[in-house]
Amino acid sequence: MDYFKTAQTIYQRSLENSINETDLSTIAHWPEEQVMLLFASADMVRRHFCKNGVDPCTLLNVKSGGCSEDCAFCSQSTHNKTNVNVQDLVEPQLIKQRCEESFDKGFPFCVVSSGRSLKKEDLKQICNALSGCRGEKHASLGILDEREFSMLREAGVVCYNHNLETSRSYFPSIVTTHSYDDRIKTVKLAKKTGLRVCCGGIFGMGESWRDRIEFCIQLRDLDVDTVPINFLNAVAGTRVSAPKENPLEFLKIVSMFRLAMPQKTIKVCGGREVNLGALQSMIFFAGANGYVSGGYLTTAGAGISADDKMIEELGLTKKLKQ
Repeated sequence: MDYFKTAQTIYQRSLENSINETDLSTIAHWPEEQVMLLFASADMVRRHFCKNGVDPCTLLNVKSGGCSEDCAFCSQSTHNKTNVNVQDLVEPQLIKQRCEESFDKGFPFCVVSSGRSLKKEDLKQICNALSGCRGEKHASLGILDEREFSMLREAGVVCYNHNLETSRSYFPSIVTTHSYDDRIKTVKLAKKTGLRVCCGGIFGMGESWRDRIEFCIQLRDLDVDTVPINFLNAVAGTRVSAPKENPLEFLKIVSMFRLAMPQKTIKVCGGREVNLGALQSMIFFAGANGYVSGGYLTTAGAGISADDKMIEELGLTKKLKQ
């Protein structure tokens, strides 16, 4: 195969938003020694639709641990034997403080909670805290009903995160306490309520490239707004092993999702520091145009200052919200 010509073809098909399953299979089998051609195609698509801008955001874990769901990868699940700190809902003042700090930096701010869903009084408390805050507000609070989504909208939340995590085919290997359809229903309900949707998953959990292609098509069919890509940061006591993938394979995943969804925000999140190492800045040249900064749910990140320096040195521009 002439990979130079194939990269040109895939670039053009992505610009036309016509990448098909055969193209995704070609990307999945792209040889490592030619991978820079693939990255170049994805980078040019990113630059065509997103220019030089990248979308950062910050998050706060407002309720940690004690989760009834059995997600094999999650340190907050009671089905796993981890040392994660179990914490009830944080004080409203902390939510307000962190939201204001994020606003001052021009970053969207996301509140995240462990558990299948929140108690009504907890959701009300979060909404009350957010309603008095400035800035762009996001939330990730599990499975909600239409009225609960409306409460978030009334509190000023504009985007809801609810990850599918992996393909429908692989999902039963990592979660059994709720179904894939439960997650899809939640995504569709958030969209119906008028919220933007941030929906992606975790890679490096033992899934195949076939699973990744299926997952990519599912997210495209759902027409989500932002696709968060996480790379497994295996925590001791969970039921998944550390990823075997090398950094270039993970970066190839970023390229596949960019090329398949050329106008969406492709946001690289948890596990980028651990799994990409010195190649972390390559996420943007592989097609990403967003990232989470300042730490994740139960693991630390490089920090906002380090991320700011990286963005500046790459000549990229943060799309700040005010």
